[in-house]
Amino acid sequence: MNAGLCPALAFLCLVTALPAQSVPASTPPAATTATKEEAVVLSPFEVNSGNDKGYAASSALAGTRTNEKLANLPNSISVMTQEFLQDMAFNNYFDAVGFASNAENIANDLGTVGAVVGQRSGNQVNIRGLATVRQLRDGFPWYLVADVYNTERIEFSRSPGGLAYGDVDAGGIINIASKRAAFQKRGSAQVRYDNFGTQRYSIDYNHPLVPGRLGARFNAIKSEVEMFKQRMGRDLEGYVGALRW
Repeated sequence: MNAGLCPALAFLCLVTALPAQSVPASTPPAATTATKEEAVVLSPFEVNSGNDKGYAASSALAGTRTNEKLANLPNSISVMTQEFLQDMAFNNYFDAVGFASNAENIANDLGTVGAVVGQRSGNQVNIRGLATVRQLRDGFPWYLVADVYNTERIEFSRSPGGLAYGDVDAGGIINIASKRAAFQKRGSAQVRYDNFGTQRYSIDYNHPLVPGRLGARFNAIKSEVEMFKQRMGRDLEGYVGALRW
């Protein structure tokens, strides 16, 4: 054997005799078991009255036409919640105006409340001494007297709102929010009488058709309001339905 090959063979035998060093297997990352909950997105164009606590409201549409916290608005806004409207036993929009801050009902020469002077249409009331005839119903102009049987809340904004609405009266604006469907099952019925002969029968029923997805609400009224003045009575029969998806 060639003497030059002996050292090479001895080194090769030494290498093969060494134990093989194993590389530790990488630990797989822990499986994520937590699932992300989907965020509940509320409409910025409606106010959820469920956040109202008694007579106190935290948000309104009257400031910017979107659901905004009252604390973030520079306007002077007061809100009549559903509980306040029920406790005061208001019949319609004019009854509520009589209890509003810096607002008052206006009557014409015949004693008709809300009658507009001139050719303008609407219900005339004063806000901070300035006449207004354009009220809003869910953010849109409304020219009829709203009854409380289908009213969720009333917002009184006492300041010019031209920045938000473009064309309003200088004294302020009044937004009347109608009742909307929810995903809870609930209902109520009311019967009212007074010593002038008023009779009012109303029902309010909400039912979830598909839990968490589709709700329906039904409101109805049969009303004969009488007052101590002649020709001041008001009869009303109304039915309103609402769906929420």
